Amino acid sequence: MSLYRGERVLDGTAFFTDTLPFYFNRAEETFDLQMHSHRFVEIVLVNDGEGFHFIDDEVVRVAKNDLFLLPAGAKHVFRPVHTGPHRPLTVYNCLYEPSKLRSCLQHLPGFEELGRSSLCLFGEDAAVLPGPGWLHLRDSDGQWNAWFRTAYREFTDRAPGYLIKLYSLFIELAVMLERQLEFGESSPPAAQDNQVIKEVVRQINTSFQNPLTARNLAAASHLSERHFHRLFRQYVGCTFNDYVQKKRIERSCELLTSTWLPVNEIMRNVGYADRKHFLTLFKQTTGLSPSVYRRQTRQTDWLNGGI
Repeated sequence: MSLYRGERVLDGTAFFTDTLPFYFNRAEETFDLQMHSHRFVEIVLVNDGEGFHFIDDEVVRVAKNDLFLLPAGAKHVFRPVHTGPHRPLTVYNCLYEPSKLRSCLQHLPGFEELGRSSLCLFGEDAAVLPGPGWLHLRDSDGQWNAWFRTAYREFTDRAPGYLIKLYSLFIELAVMLERQLEFGESSPPAAQDNQVIKEVVRQINTSFQNPLTARNLAAASHLSERHFHRLFRQYVGCTFNDYVQKKRIERSCELLTSTWLPVNEIMRNVGYADRKHFLTLFKQTTGLSPSVYRRQTRQTDWLNGGI
């Protein structure tokens, strides 16, 4: 362990030997470990419990079957939701030195076909990873859990042939990751994240007339604002601001059609205080001013016998 630029950096000397460029363990996450980075690659599978994974400037809610591939230099730490014996947050860890492991595997037939997974697993530069520079996957069919259980058992038992078995497991790992990336399954939002954004959407739909900010909703959801915006757009299909604006303008259209409330009162009812801003947004959305929209929709309703 060493200190670099004021951060806690794990250099691998406590884990690796001359013959083993990898290390496996199973641990219960607590509040004891500090935010840290490392000079090796780490793959983490959440085995049980719930908690939060702080990665660089993001916070990801985690539960069983969440998997992370963290390149060298990524700062992170896990924090459990609960303390004590009730469903502790437990994880499997796989640590390895990418250059040494690659040199042992790259001459095997077919290794060159594992282009994407090879870059993710053995690349020296985090820039090869999509998005934020780390991968977040879901173990939807249990194959990653089975892989970790086998690798952890081989590493701890050291039965005859364990070394060749572990190297073969890394080939299996590369194939698994290549197929998951090939089929477009990288970095899906966890089920818990979907639930969080679903609840945010419900709050917007029922409270859009109140002051709403992404910062406050992200904090209430235990997410970084950056991660909140990413999840919201992925789940809803548009930005947070666009969605709030859409709901407010939709409601103002309903009030213009169904009531004779003044425009200023409608504007305040849907959450706007600035008349000029409201008129600009309304015209950008509908192509009409509120007064023209009211007149035209009421004329249409009258012609159709609606009024």
